[in-house]
Amino acid sequence: MTEPRTRSGTMTSERIGGDPDRRLSPFATPFATPLATVGATVVAMLIASGALVAFDGDIPAWVAGAGAAVIGAIAVLVVAGTRVTAGTGPGRIGAPTRGSGAHVVNSSGTVSAPMSAPDAALVLRTRAIELRAEERSRLLDALSDAVLLVDLHGETRFVNEAAFTRFGAEACVAGTRRAFDQLPNHVRNALLGLAGCAEPERRRFEFDWAGDRAAPVVLQAARTGTGRDSLVAVVVRDVRSEREADRMKSEFVSKASHELRTPLSSLRAYAEMLVDGEYQDDAQRDHFMRIIVDEADRLARLVDRMLDISRIESGIARAEVAPTDLAAICSACVDEQQGEAMRRGISLSLARTAAGGTVPADAGLLKQVVLNLVSNALKYTPDGGRVEVEVDFDALAREVVVSVRDNGLGIPPEALPRLFGKFYRVDGHEKVAKGTGLGLNLCRNIVEGMHGGKIGVDSEVGRGSRFWFAIPAEPAARKAA
Repeated sequence: MTEPRTRSGTMTSERIGGDPDRRLSPFATPFATPLATVGATVVAMLIASGALVAFDGDIPAWVAGAGAAVIGAIAVLVVAGTRVTAGTGPGRIGAPTRGSGAHVVNSSGTVSAPMSAPDAALVLRTRAIELRAEERSRLLDALSDAVLLVDLHGETRFVNEAAFTRFGAEACVAGTRRAFDQLPNHVRNALLGLAGCAEPERRRFEFDWAGDRAAPVVLQAARTGTGRDSLVAVVVRDVRSEREADRMKSEFVSKASHELRTPLSSLRAYAEMLVDGEYQDDAQRDHFMRIIVDEADRLARLVDRMLDISRIESGIARAEVAPTDLAAICSACVDEQQGEAMRRGISLSLARTAAGGTVPADAGLLKQVVLNLVSNALKYTPDGGRVEVEVDFDALAREVVVSVRDNGLGIPPEALPRLFGKFYRVDGHEKVAKGTGLGLNLCRNIVEGMHGGKIGVDSEVGRGSRFWFAIPAEPAARKAA
């Protein structure tokens, strides 16, 4: 015999047993068979676990007088009424006529004797219970957290869809402890103790899930029902994303503290030298003062970029979108950086522009991106090198692509995935030029977060790099249409 499973509150037919027509249409026989075996505890369990909403009024006598809960009680209620709908299954409720009770129409088309008014009301109320149970099951299946309902012995009564992923399909069999036994020993003992508590309690556990589905998880459990009808609802949540967010937050604070400490230490050192008169002449004093000003500027840029990134990531910053000519922006940036390029003998030019370079964007923010990319290219290109800016239109993707090419140091392949992260600096590059480690991260936030574009890099050590970004040539909504 195939083992039954409790996927989404349903069970296989083997668990219910008996003739299929009688099994799926209990209204053809007195309600004592088979629904009397479910009992009042089934309804109480469903209500207590949130699967059903309590009745308005008294629970019917057949429920109040029924026996203890059986394994798969949730499934019995759902299966019992699944086929008793208009035009489906072996039986359906016929429309009552004036002066007569409701009829049951069998699959063969035979109309049974009319039911009395109390029986018809009971059928409708039972159907309402089943619909509510189905709604609650669908709601639980929509959750990303695994939900497991176990009894005093740790045997499974109900699981949702996410539990099949977490515990495995073979473990989610009704009336077995396979899912329960996957939990750590201390958790199992605590849950069994929780089931036997006199007062409703809640427990919370954190542990690392072992096996193929290894992950840090948080398990929360609450008891429902009392005595022999006591059940424990278990919710298991995968907290990998929360742990990663905490790790990134801690890493950000650590790196930010380090980056802030460096210019502050320099400021303090040179300021103390000036106060103590530790300079030989006015020229050295002026040199110290310039260093102080430079470090103060670096500190201000660091704080400004941290604030800019924070505003973008939190959604506070908004792009002032207007038709923007990227070719004109690139030309202006090249002109602004021309003095630094000439001082170092680097050839800086706007090598290519294409028609159709106008995009809906914030001109000020995109200029900040281009300036940052051009400035980086000049920093890491040796004297006498070459930096070229290109503007192309990708007709297939309907986007404008800006590229900044150089023949500088290049970036090793292992550093490329982390290049746009906060405070990341390529090993050895900090000796070539100073920086905050936030410029590329800010560029990514501006391009991707505020304009729905893309940004990337192609590089080879010793041959140079190509940093590029692409901005959609038309609004996202219109492009999708």
